[in-house]
Amino acid sequence: MKLILEKWQEFLEEGKKKPGLWVNIAAKEKRIKAGSGEKKAKPGDKDYPETLDIDEDVDAIIDEEIEAVLDEKKKKPCKPSKGKRFAKRVNGKCRSYGQAGKAKGGGDRIRPGTKKGDAYCARSAKIKKCKNPPCANDLSRKKWKCRGSKSMKE
Repeated sequence: MKLILEKWQEFLEEGKKKPGLWVNIAAKEKRIKAGSGEKKAKPGDKDYPETLDIDEDVDAIIDEEIEAVLDEKKKKPCKPSKGKRFAKRVNGKCRSYGQAGKAKGGGDRIRPGTKKGDAYCARSAKIKKCKNPPCANDLSRKKWKCRGSKSMKE
């Protein structure tokens, strides 16, 4: 971003050093109205101004900077939200899912193939599908290894 700002400031300073195209056009119009005998240049004449495109170098630099910022965002690891155990990046956004903490015995809360797993799968199967999958419910069901309303061991 600093590079973009520096280039932009250089571009603005160049405009301050010498009058721009539009200043010259306005001055010529005033001279014509005053009766100088000059005529406005038409397209194709050698005096006709070129387009006001920004240099391709500046465009390329801006594109590179934008890509670098987007890549940095994509590479940043996701942190689970408060009360959630897992986080996964989906389509550039972080999705948090799964209950945080440990089970009573100190083991993992997610134990596929158990009665608790079957109960979770039966409950979560009834939850409405989300608009932009995979949503938290889909990700949790995958962790519990749900097949329909049953949780599979392996």
